[in-house]
Amino acid sequence: MNRILSLALIYLLLLGVTVSAEEHKPAISTEMFLNAVSAVEKKDFVEAVKLFSALAEEGEPASQYNLSVLHYKGLGTPENYKSALYWAWSASLDGYEKAPELVEDILGDVTDKLITEVAESMIENLTAKAMAGDDEASIKLGKTYYSLVVEPDIKNAYIWFVIAQALSIEGSDEFLRKVKKEIETADLLLFQSDATATFSEIVK
Repeated sequence: MNRILSLALIYLLLLGVTVSAEEHKPAISTEMFLNAVSAVEKKDFVEAVKLFSALAEEGEPASQYNLSVLHYKGLGTPENYKSALYWAWSASLDGYEKAPELVEDILGDVTDKLITEVAESMIENLTAKAMAGDDEASIKLGKTYYSLVVEPDIKNAYIWFVIAQALSIEGSDEFLRKVKKEIETADLLLFQSDATATFSEIVK
């Protein structure tokens, strides 16, 4: 099997239709992913949740997306919109193409309180990674502060986009330009000092 079904797989099995396959992140176990796909094909959703969960925790975006759908649809695990949003946003941060649409679907079904809880959990996890030297976590934090929290946290979004730019993270300059348009000059100078202080604390 040269090309591997991602979440389109789950939706498609439920709908009984066929679509082109997509590859999953190659660094993660192909065998485990294939076993998860096989479990879905057999409608053994409990096993699929188990396997996709292990892969999602390792940062595999197709598995994060699939796991989100399973939580969202209540397949193999009780319906849980909080977990569904967490994993859909994770997949979105990792650039999974279909994830933003899924995020929007879930956001339409939840409260601001739940969104805040997911955002806080995501920020806590990403901050720990960023401060431990995970460069990619910086731009993910910026995106989360800017786009997931109920009211955009412009200060922290700016701080982490600035750090991402300093670390040469692709795409950070575009987000930074967008956020800077919403900041007054006096505030910008203060935020720059905070960004410098945070950057100096990152483990390298």
